[in-house]
Amino acid sequence: MCSISSIKQKKANKYAAFYYLCRKREKKMGQKEPIELALKLLDNLKIVRHNEHRYISSDFGFVNSFVKMETTLFSLGQPYRIKEGRIAFVKQGSARILINLIEYTIQPGYIAVIAPNSIIQITEVSPDFDMQMIAADHNFLPISGKDDFFSYLLHHQKNIILLLSPQEQQQVEHYFTLTWGVLQEPPFRKEAIQHLLASLLYYLEYIAQNSIEQNPAQLTRQEEIFQRFISLVNTHSKKERNVNFYADKLCLTPRYLNTVIRQASQQTVMDWINQSIILEAKVLLKHSNLLVYQVSDELNFPNPSFFFEVLQTNDRNDTPRISANEIIFISRTL
Repeated sequence: MCSISSIKQKKANKYAAFYYLCRKREKKMGQKEPIELALKLLDNLKIVRHNEHRYISSDFGFVNSFVKMETTLFSLGQPYRIKEGRIAFVKQGSARILINLIEYTIQPGYIAVIAPNSIIQITEVSPDFDMQMIAADHNFLPISGKDDFFSYLLHHQKNIILLLSPQEQQQVEHYFTLTWGVLQEPPFRKEAIQHLLASLLYYLEYIAQNSIEQNPAQLTRQEEIFQRFISLVNTHSKKERNVNFYADKLCLTPRYLNTVIRQASQQTVMDWINQSIILEAKVLLKHSNLLVYQVSDELNFPNPSFFFEVLQTNDRNDTPRISANEIIFISRTL
């Protein structure tokens, strides 16, 4: 019969080996700075921060054309977490993107306002796709009562992807042109840029509000519940993976919530929760210095050895894939 001490020793040896293998893998991959899409990280990279196509500082960024840039930070199918809010104005071509699990198709005339800490994933782009983009840290806009203007805007307006009228497109083009022109005049005129950006955001808020007023029946009750549910999943899925939690937050029964979500999206509540946590795992494994067991802890996996087995099964340099069986396993442990 094994003694208690010998059992503990075996368990200790097991996890010692686990941690050793994790660290060995990290050394093999090399120590790298996180490659998340954050202005401070881009500011530290060995790239030209200011040229005829872009302006990058620690709290504000402007890309005038992605087509003319010599490098790209995006890979198709790879999820990215953006630290700061973004405003993207499509100039030509088309693209399909996922923003916090929801797919959108954007074309010329579309503008996207993306909240900080969102996860985006580009799934398809046309060869001629180009856009202008503004990124700003939440402290860049000292607007009274609104610590994070991007989140404020998105909290009050359901549409983060807006199709502009020809007149609205022209006005937005003027904002981008004027902002870019001011950026070309040294020294950096911070206050002017701050107020131009604030004015643009107020203008977009007006467009979104006007769209809702002109189309009051735009969102059905089912669609409203679905959008609120997705917002909750994006916020809480790392810690909360129980249907009852989300049903309580929405003041609905779990059964009714499941029915509504399935009708609205052809997927179940657990499908969306699993997608969110797997997407988060991909981001952490690809774009952070966290060890495997640390990612496992961060995402509340059942145990680190399971997460390690997933990693070993898909041992390669890019993001590990997680199979349908593994998703089912996660669900059953909740």
